[in-house]
Amino acid sequence: MSASSPFADPTDSLLGWASQTELSLAGDIDAHPWFVTAGYTLDQLERIERLFGLFLVRQVAAGANLSELFAVTPALTSVSLISRAARLADSRQLNAEYLAGLGLQPTEANQQVVAEQGRAALQAVSLEHGDSSADMATVAALHAGITAAEVDELLTFLDANDAPAEEQVELIASGEAGEGMEDERALMLTSQVAQLDPERLGSLVMGINALREFSQQHPTSWLDRDFSHLPHRLPRLVEEAVVAELRERPVGTEDRSSAVGVAVRELRPRLIFDSRRGRVCLRLPEQRVGSAMGADPNAPEVSWRVSMAGTTRVYRTGRPWGEPTYAEALDVSLPRQVRELTVSDVTNSITWDVPVVNPDDPVLIFSAAGHNVTDKASLHHSELIVVAPSDASLICAVSSKKLPVLEEMPVAGWTGWSARRVDASRAASLQVLREGDAPSALQQLRSIDPRQRPRFVHPGQPVPNVLTHTHLPVHSESLVAQFPPTLSGTDELWQLSISAYSGVGETAEEIAEPEPLEVPAQGGDFVVFDPEAYDAPWVGEYLVRLKGPRNESFRHRYAIVEGMQASTHIDGPSSGQRIPSAGGLSRAELTVRPGEKDFEVTPRHIDVDPLDASADFTVGTDEGDVLPLRFTPPALQFELGVRQYPPMWRTSRVQLQPHSLDPDGSVRVRTPGVIKDAAISVRNQHGTPVATVKLKPEDSVTYSAPLKAITKYASVMATGRMELEWIDQYASKRASFTLATFTSQPKATGARIEGGQLVLEGFDDSQHSGAWLWPATAPWAMGRTLATVEEITPLPQDLVNAGDLIVQLHSADRFSVLRPPLKPHSSSLVAEQPGYLESQNDDLAHLSAFVAGELEGTPSARSVLPVIWDHFGSTPRERTVAQQVFQAQPAAALTGLSNSLVAAQRQPGRMIATGLVNVPFRGAGEEDLADSRAPWVTGLLLLGRMAETIESEAGAGELKSIMAEITQSVGKNLSSTLLTGRDSTLDTACIDASTVRISHMDPAQQEQLISMFFSSTEIVPGELMDDGSRLMAVFETYKKRELLNHIVADEGLIKSAVKLLRALNSKNKALYAAARVRFDKLDGVNTEDPQNAWSLAPVISLVFALAARMHAHGMMGKSATLDAAADGWSQLANECPDLVIGDILSADAMVLAAASAARR
Repeated sequence: MSASSPFADPTDSLLGWASQTELSLAGDIDAHPWFVTAGYTLDQLERIERLFGLFLVRQVAAGANLSELFAVTPALTSVSLISRAARLADSRQLNAEYLAGLGLQPTEANQQVVAEQGRAALQAVSLEHGDSSADMATVAALHAGITAAEVDELLTFLDANDAPAEEQVELIASGEAGEGMEDERALMLTSQVAQLDPERLGSLVMGINALREFSQQHPTSWLDRDFSHLPHRLPRLVEEAVVAELRERPVGTEDRSSAVGVAVRELRPRLIFDSRRGRVCLRLPEQRVGSAMGADPNAPEVSWRVSMAGTTRVYRTGRPWGEPTYAEALDVSLPRQVRELTVSDVTNSITWDVPVVNPDDPVLIFSAAGHNVTDKASLHHSELIVVAPSDASLICAVSSKKLPVLEEMPVAGWTGWSARRVDASRAASLQVLREGDAPSALQQLRSIDPRQRPRFVHPGQPVPNVLTHTHLPVHSESLVAQFPPTLSGTDELWQLSISAYSGVGETAEEIAEPEPLEVPAQGGDFVVFDPEAYDAPWVGEYLVRLKGPRNESFRHRYAIVEGMQASTHIDGPSSGQRIPSAGGLSRAELTVRPGEKDFEVTPRHIDVDPLDASADFTVGTDEGDVLPLRFTPPALQFELGVRQYPPMWRTSRVQLQPHSLDPDGSVRVRTPGVIKDAAISVRNQHGTPVATVKLKPEDSVTYSAPLKAITKYASVMATGRMELEWIDQYASKRASFTLATFTSQPKATGARIEGGQLVLEGFDDSQHSGAWLWPATAPWAMGRTLATVEEITPLPQDLVNAGDLIVQLHSADRFSVLRPPLKPHSSSLVAEQPGYLESQNDDLAHLSAFVAGELEGTPSARSVLPVIWDHFGSTPRERTVAQQVFQAQPAAALTGLSNSLVAAQRQPGRMIATGLVNVPFRGAGEEDLADSRAPWVTGLLLLGRMAETIESEAGAGELKSIMAEITQSVGKNLSSTLLTGRDSTLDTACIDASTVRISHMDPAQQEQLISMFFSSTEIVPGELMDDGSRLMAVFETYKKRELLNHIVADEGLIKSAVKLLRALNSKNKALYAAARVRFDKLDGVNTEDPQNAWSLAPVISLVFALAARMHAHGMMGKSATLDAAADGWSQLANECPDLVIGDILSADAMVLAAASAARR
């Protein structure tokens, strides 16, 4: 340590962080002398406090003087004091708690240093009241807003007092607000803050009252609503503490300080990690059910649209058994890494943007239970699941050591990524480093501090196959609360409250007085349901709450039948799972026995018959506790690839015609346990096996095999069956059963409608059939399900006289929900009737009437544009109508395309095929931009707005604003192209002679050489116009060169491109030069060789794009050559969408730059 520096270890990895953070915080304090308004969250403050503490501990250990360290870091010292004051257990012990939180010993000497230097720091950075005579805890608490330990007390006071805020503050300052509360020091620190600065506290009280009122106005949805419009908006640090309390204990909660509160429902979609299957999933939350337009009003559900990388998919969720209002949650696997998702609840008209991979921080972090904590700056878990590129290292930047990896698994579908379960118990931070990066606390860094939260630990596996009626597993032993070492470094008094679970949104009823827990400084384990507490067994479903001295609140739902022993018996060849049989599924039986403490089971015999999915029973005690339970024996599920509809999980045997199997599909089997030596065999009518394929595991519960090898045998049989064979691990013997039977007899030969009933002609009543129905006049409407059909079946009333109905029959499954596909199969039957579907909104009903031929002229409302993209184009009339509608309002039409169900990779081709690519995208409003689901659509709309702005000769400020939006949506390269008139990526993202030579090499050599250039470009999704993205877009032509050879040559695209290139030369030399860049890169390549035609695809793409956008902006007349080439260009876009759309964006920017230059 030098005489001029207080730092004993100048090599400390946190020294740079401390210096940078000191400067940053000092600037924030200058701008916000009342620190709470600086916008920091508790999460961010915890990271600062954790890293600052580690820095101080290491410097002191190296010989530094603590007082001098505080003296040279006044901003860090002040902010860390404020952070501690925000969650202070006892204001009289601020100095000791502060030191313990930092990791320093709270000795008398150190506490004296804090007392002296803390006050000096508050004064040095010029915080409000930093130089007042008030004690340091009060000043720090003022800048924290309200200390978390008193939030519940403050809300209790406000619940009982509706006086104006000024009077409420006066009562708080006088100490009257805390009178009568259980804690004699209730609101003590807040009272001192009120005395110090009543105006500041008054503004917070007004904000809290506004939030309380808002939560009462929207009791079921306030948490998912925007608070920005509220008067007296609370600072983030205070708002998150108040929201957390009101979320669990709403306004008016009795005995708030000890109450467990209400069970809350998830309101927002979120990411989870399914470690069992190795998948990143999007969890769609439980939402209020309703009827979508055109859907069955008697079967309310939630209709979802999930947009991923521009492709929108539709999902539907229904109510679980016994639930009257809300649909069940659904986990949707993400098939690849993307930057973000757009999730729309169509039924309730709510849309969310869900971030996934941040290119600047390519990592997803989950708790051991799979909860997403990626957005946290401070991690509180001792074990984490980190999903990151496989070549990344997981480092503690404080120690520069790798975090121990306990388990590593690939992430299904995420090429180049893996999931690692890491031990974070000894780590201080987490940093994800790619190859070539060095650990640095100055880069993206999360702190780790498991001291921040206790854990609820389950004692073992739950009772198998038994759930409560709210779908909670049942345990036979107590839940354990596991406490880490305390934050204060001393023994702490926590509180345990247990209530009977009453359902989501219902106030839980406490079953006993709150129990104090004396948590030792080193932490410890506590049994929640003490078996010694009562003579009777614990029986019930409970909501448990642990409350800490800083108003920390950790809750957990848990179902227990103390001592319960249960065994399942399943009839048939498989004793471990129910399998299909002629009468449904194998019969199952549950035997339940009590442990040392007796309980009553009703009924005594719990049986599940072949046609039932489950059986209900109750467990009761002599004291009157009764817990309704459901026994659902495990059943094997399978998914069979067929031509008529997408794969669907089912449990019952399916009946098919022999040619129904999809040769490109697969058979998948999901079991509750491991199956050995599993195989699928096809047997003919004599029972002789004609084909067999082995099943391979996909994950721990799913096995699959391709159908290609057995489809050719099955397709030629008149009758036969498909069987699954395996070795049953429970019975230790070979088992088999029939998945599907084949018959040449169709389920029906025709359909008609008579008297509001569906009549099936030639109906085969030996098959247990269901039907899906679609109104032909409303192909966008959700299909309807008739669970079971007979020869004559009544129709839903709103489908009578609703125009022709498309009827698709299928094998019914009473144990599974088989939802209709988005579109019927071509082999479906048509039942004719007059009319059109009227049970829709006016715009869609108008469109249905147009489809039925009962009205002239299609509507052009925004709501129907995505529908037109989805369903118009199969006939010349539909294509003509679509072109007229789209070109009348191109900006809205483009937004509609991004919201349609057209796959992302097909959208650029559809834009070209409709001629929309030749139209200027002027007139884009904020609604168009807000509704866009694809960055390239946003980019084109912004370029259209830029064209309008240039023509209007607006000021530089407006142009700069649009340029910033363009950079944000598609990347800085496009902004650069607008400014310079030249696309710099054309020189680097191209096909050249060396690439063409590689294409003629041996495949093994090709793979080796190409991998050198494109080893990790695709791992982290970047902006559309980034150098890496443009390079990969061009490389797509190499990967699809055989197909492109046919498209380029057969569609005459080369000749068309040559003609257009000449036209470019005559119109604008600069654009002509840009169009030639890629062609010049092919110098030395024999482009007349048909095997090299693919190399011209990037050249053709850019030439066409420049010609189309020059026409759009009036720099070139209408081109018959371009119109004639539209089909071929569209095919090229379908195969290489990123190349084509990137070139269209680039061309639009270059044309705008040229047009702007011409105006000067």
